[in-house]
Amino acid sequence: MWPSMLWLLLLWPVSTRTESICGSQELRQVSDFEKLRNCSIIVGHVHIANFQLPANVNLNDLRSEVTEITDYLMIYRTTGLLTLESIFPKLRLIRGQKLLFDRYSLIVYENRNLRELGLVELLRIQKGYIRIESNPMLCFVETVDWIYLLGNRTVQHFSIKLNKSPNHCPVCGGLAADYSYRVNKTINCWNMQRTQVRVVPPKTEGCPVNCGRNGCDAKGYCCSNNCVTGCSNQNCTLCANFLRNGRCVDQCIASYELNRRQCISFKECRQRKLIPLTQGYRCVDRCPNNHKPVVDNNGAMQCQLECKGLFHVKRAADLEQLQDCVTINGSLIIELEDIKEKIVSALEQALDNVKEITGYLKIQQSAPLMSLTFLKNLDTIRGDELIENKYVLWVVNNHHLEHIWPANRQVALQRGTVFFHLNPRLCHDKIMKLQSSLRSGHQISIADVSPNSNGERVICGDLVQILDPVVEDINSTAVRIVLDYMITDNIETLIGYSYHYMEAPQRNITMYDGRHGCGHDNWLMDVSISKSRRHVISNLKPYTQYAYFVKTLTRTDYHMQIDAYSKIQYFRTLPSKSSPVSRLFGTSDFSTQIMVHWWPPRLPNGNITRYIVNYELHNITEPEAKNYAENKTLNAKDIDCYCNIQEPYYSGPQPEDENFYNKDQMIYEDALPDLIYVSRRKLLAKKEKFGMVKDFDDLIAGRPIERIVNRTTTTSTTTTSTSTTTTTTTTTTTTTTPKPPATQSSLAVNGFKPTTTEDPAIQYEKFRLYVEEKMRMVQDTNINDFVILHDPPKCQNAHASVANQLEQKCAVEEELSGISLSGSQLFYNLTELQPNQYYRISVRACVDGVINGCSNPATILVKTISIEL
Repeated sequence: MWPSMLWLLLLWPVSTRTESICGSQELRQVSDFEKLRNCSIIVGHVHIANFQLPANVNLNDLRSEVTEITDYLMIYRTTGLLTLESIFPKLRLIRGQKLLFDRYSLIVYENRNLRELGLVELLRIQKGYIRIESNPMLCFVETVDWIYLLGNRTVQHFSIKLNKSPNHCPVCGGLAADYSYRVNKTINCWNMQRTQVRVVPPKTEGCPVNCGRNGCDAKGYCCSNNCVTGCSNQNCTLCANFLRNGRCVDQCIASYELNRRQCISFKECRQRKLIPLTQGYRCVDRCPNNHKPVVDNNGAMQCQLECKGLFHVKRAADLEQLQDCVTINGSLIIELEDIKEKIVSALEQALDNVKEITGYLKIQQSAPLMSLTFLKNLDTIRGDELIENKYVLWVVNNHHLEHIWPANRQVALQRGTVFFHLNPRLCHDKIMKLQSSLRSGHQISIADVSPNSNGERVICGDLVQILDPVVEDINSTAVRIVLDYMITDNIETLIGYSYHYMEAPQRNITMYDGRHGCGHDNWLMDVSISKSRRHVISNLKPYTQYAYFVKTLTRTDYHMQIDAYSKIQYFRTLPSKSSPVSRLFGTSDFSTQIMVHWWPPRLPNGNITRYIVNYELHNITEPEAKNYAENKTLNAKDIDCYCNIQEPYYSGPQPEDENFYNKDQMIYEDALPDLIYVSRRKLLAKKEKFGMVKDFDDLIAGRPIERIVNRTTTTSTTTTSTSTTTTTTTTTTTTTTPKPPATQSSLAVNGFKPTTTEDPAIQYEKFRLYVEEKMRMVQDTNINDFVILHDPPKCQNAHASVANQLEQKCAVEEELSGISLSGSQLFYNLTELQPNQYYRISVRACVDGVINGCSNPATILVKTISIEL
């Protein structure tokens, strides 16, 4: 009898406890706390912002019964609030399923009078970062073991700064306000009275190494991190993720999610008089915005996805009503107002499933759009409703639009015709390809699609050529790209090249996916105002795959209109030495042990295959010990250092900005006139001119060929004579990279030497070859300016001296010592230590395939607790 009663007692917290569920709470005045008082679980977030606590308020009016918050907790700019214990005395779990700014789960920021956090029952912050900053009176922040609270210690980070200095704050077990001594020897506490709550596992000694601080049960099985209040996933009273049939699970499989914390079956959802939602497999009390309630034949309520009406998208928030839509029963208008909003990725996500629009599609005044490829699955626009009773596709005044549908995709336009105007970058021939999509039989007219108002700012059709770039050399932070030679007719209009590149973990990038017309996307651009066919892209991240393409920059006139693009290609930079581990923490819960945790490097720069841990006994005087009481990383300056890595364009200069007319910050179209239209008088003496010969008659009618040849021959002869009779004043440097161009022909080196008896056609051919070789030499000038440095190879002699290393251009590999751990292990428990002693502990991260690829050590001093404790 007693065992059965005990079993029922264990199950009672899970099966019979009553829970009061509330939604997100916005608290700005004392009366708002009435809504929070009887809530035990908040399905959403809690905002306490711009709140001023009156002096005569009863703190019991603020008290709540909240034990869980599924999203995040934000305390921002409060006045008069001294501690959060008066509001959340029972809060045990912040799940972080939806984060503030997609990053933070606990934010305590700019609270003038806050003295302590006081979250005395808090056991876990499952997901998200922690940011506690700019609270001038806040104490007892450094005394909290934040590592213990984190659900994933390798992913979650916390930032604690600009609060009251710990040197001016009480300590755990220190003197109280009445100068009495608190008998509290623990180093982790929320205030003078309350220590930090910890769940003690059944066993901590004799457990497998991979158990870490979680401990194990009596059988030696590691305790589950998914159970917040116990060791086993069975019969757990509080699960970190989801609870299903009395067991903690990571996610809901073949079941429905309830309140973002529980998994139930379809039948259980109905028994609770709730609605099982197929999209996302959620159990809800009412239908979402783009669903309508429908009663089925059995009298049960269902949610039917309804995307009906006229949808006008002006910003990213307007896309919520189109989420999960497959058929838009109506029309879609896209008119993007904010040119700085990164909306293209939001369009790709929200409209990914759309296959049919029953009305019309209207795209107008949307500068961020470069293509309509975000409608990647659109098959049909039916045209049940038309613009002006005629147009099913209306595209007007989109300054950066260059492309329409995704490649190899045709969208059927069932009724009506198209209307395209004022799209200066959209080529007319691309629009005319829509003729085959019109099922109505209408012919696209000039009035509807004019060649004079579409594509007038770009070069279109057969004049667009293909570039073939090749990666000629690469290291960890730079790549050298070389292009094919431009032909003679094209180089006269060539100004330079633009190199576009972005990080690409997968090789599925297209030229228009995610592109933002105003540059607010993940693409970077290097511009080379030079005819050189080589270019070095620097400031790259080590061991990172990039996608890139190249485009020519040309001047356009009525007779010569040429442009060229390359296809999307990829390269991966080489690995390099890692940066130090981000943070290093050490705690001593036993007199002979120290548990060390660290965060991975911010810049791994490669595949980290192992960590090297070293420790040694450190003799330290008592005055020095005060400086290390906080266990902070000693070389924090090195660890917190960021490299200057170039970031994508998240914003650009606007006409009202101060530096808009700075040439270096102008966009290409505005800077181009300054680079081209300059006075010719100043350049006549410097500019090298080439004789352009179009045909044989032009050759005969032009300058006497002897004059050209004699000038070249004389110059070549003089140079040769000078070099053989006198000592040259220039020095030649031999380098292996970049490779010099192919051997030039004798025409380019020795000059063109015609004879009066040769046939004029032969002379013309020789002269043409001569000019082409000169053009190639121009594209290969200053090769030594494009050298990429490489790390020296490993020396054969492991004990080579510095002089030998310099002579052989090699490096001696470092001999590593210490405890070697797997690259996936981010903790280590040091054992067999001496009680009440300081230890210096260092951790290094090592990258595979790099000579001396281990980072600089991150070091801390940690003291083991006294044996009396």
